[in-house]
Amino acid sequence: PALQHAAPPSFLIIRYQNNRRSLTMPLTNILLRRFSSLSLSVPKTTPWRASSSAPPLVVTTDDGRQFAVLEHGGYTPKLKPHIVKRRLNRLKTYEGKERDIRHSPWRLNLVCQFAAGLPLEEAIQQLEFSKKSMAPLVQKVLRRTANLADIRHGLQPSQLEVAECFATHGKHLKRMKIMGRGRRGTMHHRFSHMRVVLREIDFKLKMYQARSLNQKKKWIQRQLKAEEDASRVQKEREELEMLQQQAQEQQAKKQAKN
Repeated sequence: PALQHAAPPSFLIIRYQNNRRSLTMPLTNILLRRFSSLSLSVPKTTPWRASSSAPPLVVTTDDGRQFAVLEHGGYTPKLKPHIVKRRLNRLKTYEGKERDIRHSPWRLNLVCQFAAGLPLEEAIQQLEFSKKSMAPLVQKVLRRTANLADIRHGLQPSQLEVAECFATHGKHLKRMKIMGRGRRGTMHHRFSHMRVVLREIDFKLKMYQARSLNQKKKWIQRQLKAEEDASRVQKEREELEMLQQQAQEQQAKKQAKN
């Protein structure tokens, strides 16, 4: 509902000028170089751009469907902030914390910056090859929070992104610092608290906000992988439930015979 006033992420609205009049092509799907094995009868003409005055190239498939082939010109209108916020608020979020970390919050934030804003799998991969001493700890918190998402709603790491990852000040320990000429100072042993928020990925919104065609392709591939992981895990759970039910039935039969 939030994207009613804009084009869906996999399609674009055709609008072109013809005879000084703005026209819209109804009932015509628009092909965005999808990963498809459709056999198309494409004449050898130049695809239409949004800035040109020529009409788009209409392609007919073997099953009778029509597509309008055009090159992505990056002219999709930008969504308003309240629409994006409304969509993000509907998504599932999962919070993970780690308290009293014996490390400086400034240095820990440098590690958190590797993961913040990335898909969960990519964030874990970035931390895997990081040479920072706190990278394994941040990776452990991310995996633990992802496990919580799997337990609650069955979401896999390919369906999650790192919405927030930052460190704050903990309770520092004050110790005496011996200085020269009979003086003393205060030495702080710093502690940190870390907070991680994982959020479900809105693939439609990500594909719509992508500015280039390669970015859209990446999000399409990630969506396909997420769907495959979700279906695989669902099958495994159904098989496990069936085996548990069979074991309970066999145990009930043994008790009935005794």
